[in-house]
Amino acid sequence: MRRTILIVHPGTLGDVLLALPAIRALQMALPTHELGMVAGAEVGGLLRVCGEVEAVLPLEGDALAGLLAGPESVGPIVHEWLSRCDLGVCWMADPDNRLSSTLQGLGAGCVIARSPASLGHEAIHQTDRVLQTVRDVALMGEYGGRLHLPDVVIAGGRTRLATAGTFGTRPLVAIHPGSGSRHKCADPALLAGAVEWFQTNEAYPVLVGGPADEGMIANVSDACATRPAILQHLDLLSIAGVLAHADLFVGHDSGLTHLAAALHLPTVALFGPTDRRRWAPRGPHVTILTGEPCRCEGWNVVQECRDKPCLRIPAEKLVGTCEQLLRRPRMVSQSPLEATLSPCSAQ
Repeated sequence: MRRTILIVHPGTLGDVLLALPAIRALQMALPTHELGMVAGAEVGGLLRVCGEVEAVLPLEGDALAGLLAGPESVGPIVHEWLSRCDLGVCWMADPDNRLSSTLQGLGAGCVIARSPASLGHEAIHQTDRVLQTVRDVALMGEYGGRLHLPDVVIAGGRTRLATAGTFGTRPLVAIHPGSGSRHKCADPALLAGAVEWFQTNEAYPVLVGGPADEGMIANVSDACATRPAILQHLDLLSIAGVLAHADLFVGHDSGLTHLAAALHLPTVALFGPTDRRRWAPRGPHVTILTGEPCRCEGWNVVQECRDKPCLRIPAEKLVGTCEQLLRRPRMVSQSPLEATLSPCSAQ
């Protein structure tokens, strides 16, 4: 039986994708090991079908709850995985060392439990913070290669677009009007104006999103003189398959924006109250647009702010940026660099 690595990451889609370089660094450090991940079922499933991890232990089950409750509460699948585990990495707070103790007690040889959100990190960007937590066991480097979707997922996206009448010769622009919070979203009129520009300039805009985005999608669609195509209520893999065919993606600080960037789509990310220096997706294919610098101190103040000057992005700036990106040839990225394991010294 192969030895294993176990990663625990309870974050949302965007948080997990920001940790993808560190996940790759760990896999490169122990290339013969089987890498498993305690994560949300959808985001974990995405990484599994893309070949980034080999097994997913869903948060929706009892994997994390059992680890936090103690060795006697750990289910048989997790128990067996840990019996072969040489490295356990937990990207969450573990103030009483309960999680670390359980992992070590069930066989994990080396355990790193460090939250990227904790104080004391030298790095600013979240990706660098996560990488910093594992620098004792993996070589630092560039691990920002494109996320590769299976052919069947891409084919499914083509079918959905064709059924919606959006698959043709014109450039396809995917627009995600929502985010994890409405306080991170620009005025729907801004995106509606972009939709209308695409419609009159030989591009095909389609609004995409999940169930939580229904209200924001409706707001943008209602503000358009001609309603655009809409693809929503899709699971994450289905949305990824649709995005794979897009020539341009426009969104806010959201998980889908990070997914588009991970797929190396030309991506326009609209940032406002969240710090782009820490949370923005990276890469030469990503353009960040903002309004005025955010003056709110703390998320409670952000929630009370009505004017949102940080998200007042001039319409002509958004349209001009999109026009330039649609004219630019698509870039093809290289695979992540290989790395080797260095001794484990973090306990």
